[in-house]
Order: sequence, then structure tokens, then C-alpha cells
Amino acid sequence: MKDKVFNRLFFFVLFFLAFPFFLSSALGNVKRGLTPTPILDSKGNQVSLYNESHALVIGVSKYSNGWPVLPGVKKDTDQVVRALHKNGFNTIIATNPSYKEIRTTIEGFINKYGQDINNRLLFYFAGHGHTLKLSFGEEMGYFVPVDAPHPDKDKAGFLSKGLNMELMQVYAKQIQSKHALFIFDSCFSGSFFSISRSVPDNISYKTSQPVRQFITSGSADEQVPDVSIFREQFVSALSGEGDIDSDGFMTGTELGEFLQKKVINYSKGSQHPQYGKMRNPRLDKGDFVFALKSTNKSDQIIDILEEKKKLSAEQTSLEIEKNRLVEIRRLVMERKKIKKERERVKEQRIRIASKQPKQLSTLKTRSQKCPDKMTLVDGRVLIAEIGGKVQYEANVQTLCVDTYEVTQKQYELVMDSNPSHFTGVKSRPVENVSWYQAKKYCQNVGKRLPTEWEWVNAAGFKKNVKYYWGNEFDPGFAWFIGNSSSRTNPVGQKKPNPLGLHDMVGNVWEWTDSGENKLKYLRGGSWNTYKNGMKISDRRLSDPEFTSSTFGFRCVQ
Repeated sequence: MKDKVFNRLFFFVLFFLAFPFFLSSALGNVKRGLTPTPILDSKGNQVSLYNESHALVIGVSKYSNGWPVLPGVKKDTDQVVRALHKNGFNTIIATNPSYKEIRTTIEGFINKYGQDINNRLLFYFAGHGHTLKLSFGEEMGYFVPVDAPHPDKDKAGFLSKGLNMELMQVYAKQIQSKHALFIFDSCFSGSFFSISRSVPDNISYKTSQPVRQFITSGSADEQVPDVSIFREQFVSALSGEGDIDSDGFMTGTELGEFLQKKVINYSKGSQHPQYGKMRNPRLDKGDFVFALKSTNKSDQIIDILEEKKKLSAEQTSLEIEKNRLVEIRRLVMERKKIKKERERVKEQRIRIASKQPKQLSTLKTRSQKCPDKMTLVDGRVLIAEIGGKVQYEANVQTLCVDTYEVTQKQYELVMDSNPSHFTGVKSRPVENVSWYQAKKYCQNVGKRLPTEWEWVNAAGFKKNVKYYWGNEFDPGFAWFIGNSSSRTNPVGQKKPNPLGLHDMVGNVWEWTDSGENKLKYLRGGSWNTYKNGMKISDRRLSDPEFTSSTFGFRCVQ
């Protein structure tokens, strides 16, 4: 039996059962945890999340019986408690409890606070964890109380006092409250949940659906240090950094994506957080929600609502009519331009289709010229290293590559739609497109998506060089989280790579035609990526049906 012991592993189990929200008032000074949580949705309407918020924080550090002491647990739990207080939770703390004391404490907590449907509950456990392989090959994760012996010394004693994951699931089903979040700073093999890779953008709909969600700080057999990177990033997420789409809310899925990106980066690839939903058809529909901007700001919300009413009352019919006429005039002019551009694109499409076959094997020679807004990229034998161990060798042929990422204007003219999240400026790259949508666009204009190594070649990959401009980061070449203003920006504003291609890194991740296990690779990073993610070697896998405000593309021919 292979022993899988971790010093420390955060395991988040987000059990979420959503019901319709009820309107509530948050006026007056109320005891912590008993304050209703009003929020404003994307349309400015007031919505109530919870009536009460309660948290149980359990920390175990003074181990014996073969377990090392965990001095970092006290600091971790203190910081978690402070973060929870800032988010409106009434917090109960249990320090170094035994097996019996843990069960009694959890059951008492559920009985007292978990029977009100409009409450939210949060459980946090910090301590040792252990994974055993059972007789039929199944792995079972255990959370270790202070009095549990190490299984190498007393396996029977460990099995009688270790809290297994199935027991935690039983507790979760006993809770009647709307939302419950279980956080375990310990090891576990997440076999009962499916991996998620999407970030929903409809808060109102998702919060009305039931769900059980899970986040782990690492996968099985990974060693997690006593100084917790994961706890630090979880606290940062609660402070607002986990709000990926900047809408004032953080869903459980957003939290999972944020922690996965951050922890992998700061652990230098030694930890790989996983997140997903319970394998249950009734409990995988919705998404847990934190109201980051509006939690505990009831007075501000009410002031905003009152001001909104005053402004609405002050609007005159003359102003409304004037704005309507201006908009009609603008739409008429825009439609004329669109019609003219569509006719031009149609003629160009027919011309391209008659001259160029669409097969992947279509190659360019150095003497050939590329169409307008495309750049000729010479082929070469490309050798790339992933993780400094595995080498990939590809014979990349000469071809034409879009000089810029496909813009919203180009996409709208060809596809008659604009799925982008960041609209208003048509020269921004189109985003919120799936792999299938990107592929269809390229086919419609007589092109195709690049393979992963065609993209790497076009980016200007050089062995032992981090970025295509050198080893020192230069913000003049890329839109990233440090200069993007949390949105996409018009294409072509940053300096091109040595081949003359713009935005090969930054602005939006770019779909490629390569993948594995039914997933597709994206390259290049985005407006929401940190500078370390601007390296040409960085890549990510995603479901081809998934869309995100960070996903775009360019075509090749």
C-alpha cells in the first residue's frame, strides 16, 4: 500500500444549495454574523444573499503519536479568522480538539446554525491529513485529530479516530442552510468531484441553482509546505483579488481558477490546485457566490439606490427623445458601413477561396506574398522544452499569420454577432469565443487556426529566452494585469515581435488547433495574466466549448 502523506494540503469543499433570494434590509448596528447581506446585481437591482453568516474554525498543531508538530497552523487560522470577520462572519474557534471533540463541535455547530435555510455556514480545518489505499484499490482521505495515532504505528487506532471524507459528506447533507463551505487544510484525493474549467458570468441565475463545489490546494502525492501559499492566496481572494471579471462578486469557480493560477505560479509548479463540482445530477447546477464589494456596505448600497431613484425622476422626456434620435442616426450610419463592409468581405472571401485550398497541408514559399493584414513567417525545425525535461520537435512550415488578433469588427462582419464581454471599441480583440466559434470564423474567411507549434514559431520562440524580446519583462510589448486596466485593449498598440506580429502575448489567450484528451491548448496569456505568464513557453488546456473574456484567436493561411 502506497502511503500518500502531506505535511499540509488545503482542501476546499464548497457545498452549495441555492434557493431564490429574499429581499432584506441591512440598516442599523447588528451583531457580527447576524447582518443580512444585500448586494447589487449587474443591472443595479438589490438582491439579498443571506440572513446570517457563521464560521467554525478548527486548528490542530500539537500532534504526537508519530505526527510532526505544525507550528504554522496558529498563524494560518488567525489570518483566516480575520479575513472571515471582514466578510461578515460570526466565528467560533476550536483549538487542538480530539476526535470526539471535533465530531461534537461540528454536530453542535450544524444543529445550532445549520437549520435556517437563509443562513450560510463555513467550516475550516487546519492540520494533518492522510490518504490510505483501501483493499479494493480505492483511495480514502482522512483528517487527523490531535489524538489519532499514525497508521504506520497503529493502523486500527488511526482508522477509529481519523475523520474520513465520507463522514464530511454526511455532515454536508445534514445541513439545511442555503450555502455551506467546507475548507480543509489537509490531504485528500478528490475522487468524488469532477474537474471544472469554466467561469460563469450570470450571477443571478447561478445563485438560484443547487451545487456542491470543491477546491483542493494540490493533487495527490504533492508535498505542501508548512508556510501556506494557498492560505495566503485564499485570504487575498476574499479581499477582492479573486473577482476575475471585476463585477463585484466572486463565484466558487472564479475562486478555483484564481487559486489554481496563483498557487501554481508561486509554488513554482510544485502545487496544482483542483476545483470542480460533486458528481451528482442534482447538486452540480449552480455556483457559490461571495459579494466582495458590497458585503457589510449596506449604507452605501442604500445610498446608491436612493440616488438612482432621484436621477431617474429628474430625467425629462426631452432628454430621452434627444438621445433616441441621436442613437437612431448612429445606427443608420453604422448599418450602411456594415453593409458596405460585408459586400467587400464577401468579394474577398470568394477571391481567396478560388486561389487557396483550405487543407492543413497548404504551405507558403518565401517568394509568395500574404494577403492584407497577414505576415509571412518562415518555417523551421522547432525544438521546445516543457518543464526542462520533455522535448518536442516539430517541422513547422512557412505560412501566413494574421498580423493582429481577430477584432470584434472583423468577427461581427463575418459571423453577424459579437459575443465579447468588453464591447464599445470594435478594434479590441473579439473574446468570449469558444474553440468551435474561432475555427468556424477562420474557415469562413478561407483560413484556419494555427497548430500549437505554428503559433510558437510565429511568436518568435528562442531556446533559453523567456520572452520573445529577451529575458527581462518589458510592458511595452504586452497588455497584462499590470497595465490593461482589467480589460482588453485595441490591437496593434504594443510593439510587435521581431517578425512584425502584434499582441502575440497578452491582451487575450489565443486558441490553437492542438490539444489532448479532447481539450485544446491556448497560448500567449491575456489582460488578466501576471508578467510571469507572458513567457512564450506558457500554455493552458481548456474545454473547446468553454468561453471566457480572456479567450480570443488569430488565423493562419
